[in-house]
Amino acid sequence: MSNDAARHQMTEVLALVQEQLADIAAVQKKQAELTASAAAADGMVEVTVNAQGHVLKTVIDESYLDDYEFEELADHITEAAQTAAREAGRRVSAMFVPIDQRRKALPSLSEIIEGAPDLRDLMPPGLDPFSAAGPRRDAGGDEGGEETALPTVRR
Repeated sequence: MSNDAARHQMTEVLALVQEQLADIAAVQKKQAELTASAAAADGMVEVTVNAQGHVLKTVIDESYLDDYEFEELADHITEAAQTAAREAGRRVSAMFVPIDQRRKALPSLSEIIEGAPDLRDLMPPGLDPFSAAGPRRDAGGDEGGEETALPTVRR
């Protein structure tokens, strides 16, 4: 490949990388603003989480105890929080699909310049927090314990 052809191809690749980085910044901004809500107990318990699945708000209908027992409340809160976190994770993952596809489509820099690193290795792979997160434990999923990420109400 001639120097002019290599320079032209390199310019195109660098433009793609700049576009990719701009898109990553835009998605990260959207991710910072993302919330998801879910309900349990026939809508009497609602939990809102952010993109990382952290609980932002919990709303319990004042008539909850007319239909449910107090002992069920923690399970309903956990159910709603986990459903909202899964939805947030789904939305965040969907935001990063185009970025990940473009990252995979980037040519190997070594195709242009012998011995150069692969540009795909330089782009951050899993920017969404749910791709790197370990498995979530459901209540009672631990050996004999009932630990959750949410506080437990004690009497």
